[in-house]
Amino acid sequence: MLARLVFLLSLFLLVPAHGAEPELPSGLPSASADEKRAVLELMKQNKEKYGADAALLQGLLLTHSLQGEAVLTSESTITGFEQSEDKKYVAFRLATGVVLNDKLLDRDRRLERMWHVVLERALRHYPSFTAPADGLAIEMHYNHRPYDRIAELYDENGDGAVERAKFYLSAADLSEFLAHRLGAQDFLDRSRIVLDDHSVKLRLTEASMPPRPPAEAMRAGGSVTR
Repeated sequence: MLARLVFLLSLFLLVPAHGAEPELPSGLPSASADEKRAVLELMKQNKEKYGADAALLQGLLLTHSLQGEAVLTSESTITGFEQSEDKKYVAFRLATGVVLNDKLLDRDRRLERMWHVVLERALRHYPSFTAPADGLAIEMHYNHRPYDRIAELYDENGDGAVERAKFYLSAADLSEFLAHRLGAQDFLDRSRIVLDDHSVKLRLTEASMPPRPPAEAMRAGGSVTR
């Protein structure tokens, strides 16, 4: 059921973050009335607690993982409010399901790839962002290993090692970034980034977001939790 709920939640990208209560769009795939009610109830609860923009971001993060390069199960969670360095953040945890190729990307380029493919794409949906906190704390888990073909990821040891990146984004800097008054590099320089429990700096080498990968048979599934 959870995988179906994720797909339904991703369709809320068709619904504005502000305004009336969300409604399920027409043309949905087969889904039970209970599944539809569960999605609407989750959206309503998250909207009331964290605001409409944060509630939508949960689905956007998951959607861009699934539409990007996910081959494992993806899961998106709003974990609550987090206090860090005297600031209050709306905290997200995202298991992206992505397995990056060590033959093409080192540690820094893997981090940059996840910024471009998932986080930047999700944030670019917003002309502005409002949340009941000083900013957003977005934790992303992704895997990496060397491989020549996607098919190799289906073998017994295909998942590879896990990296955990966390982006602490202040509300003020996020507003400047979304209004195009602050470039991506300056935005990241002002943000705090933690990779496997160590603070790091991310230097962008790609001028723009990389193209989406071609459609391939993938084993990705998804779930959304509170």
